[in-house]
Amino acid sequence: MIEWDMAHIRWSPDEINLLKELYPKIRIKDLAKSFPRRNRDTIVAKALELRLHSAKLWHPHENSILKKHFKLATKEKIIEYLPKRSWGAILAQGERLGLKRKLDKPRQPINEDYFKRWSSDMAYILGFILADGCIVKGTYSGYSDMLKFGVALKDCDILNKIKLKLSSEHKVSRSRNAYFLSIASQNIVNDLKKLGIIYRKSLRETIPKIPNIYTRDFIRGIIDGDGSLSIDKSGYPTLSVAGGKNTLKFIRNDFFTRFKLYSHLAPRTYSKSARSYLYNISYRCNSAKKIIEYLYTDASLYLNRKYAIAIKCSNIKIGIRNNEKYRLKRYNETYNS
Repeated sequence: MIEWDMAHIRWSPDEINLLKELYPKIRIKDLAKSFPRRNRDTIVAKALELRLHSAKLWHPHENSILKKHFKLATKEKIIEYLPKRSWGAILAQGERLGLKRKLDKPRQPINEDYFKRWSSDMAYILGFILADGCIVKGTYSGYSDMLKFGVALKDCDILNKIKLKLSSEHKVSRSRNAYFLSIASQNIVNDLKKLGIIYRKSLRETIPKIPNIYTRDFIRGIIDGDGSLSIDKSGYPTLSVAGGKNTLKFIRNDFFTRFKLYSHLAPRTYSKSARSYLYNISYRCNSAKKIIEYLYTDASLYLNRKYAIAIKCSNIKIGIRNNEKYRLKRYNETYNS
């Protein structure tokens, strides 16, 4: 009897004005607090009589905002434009309207033109990507390809440095044993492809044409990714690098051209998927010290852990042994084999 009486209580002008104001903005279940004399059915019936759109229904002006911004605006901006809608509701309405998000742009700010211009730091990062990074195809149609890095926990510093150089606000994430950085930017990936970074590049890598002034930075990036610096049991510096044949030939050629230092290109493990060997080159004593000093002295970008070893190696005093004739003879006999 009480509910019947409530349904037939005349709506006051103030109530009607309040209903017109709130009904399009507030969900029906939350309107009861503003209309203590009304129940849900009564509120809905009056709204239908007044031809009001509920908060569940999308208003024409909301659809106009969505059509204008759905394709290119960030998630945060769209939510700002439609504060009464959840992100799930926005995606659902976009699907109903046949709208599609353009997903080949970075989700976070980043300098997408970074790999268009050579610099010492760009060459280093390119070398590090060749050694320890990869590009991955977009999972779904319309999604960007992705540049990915993964490093051991002790080497997280290099990912933060790379982020800084790229002016990136992407998050470095952590698993149990590693840190990761993933950047979805089709422009960056396209530039990397032009520079020889391809899908599944392991053991079929392409070395870009690098300005001579930046070669040492490029090689340092490779060594920080796939190389090893150490001091052996005798107290001598050692340097070794593992990788594909093209990469190691490039590095070996540079060291021989600059310093007449030779290393044998030694095959290690065989990859059935790539149908190729993983190779290794190594240097020791004065040869390693000279190369390490060449790579790390006054370097602007480096892996902290290997830079610390480089400093120790450069401080080691080693007697000079003149074996240039032997090295050149060995080089001439075996270098082109």
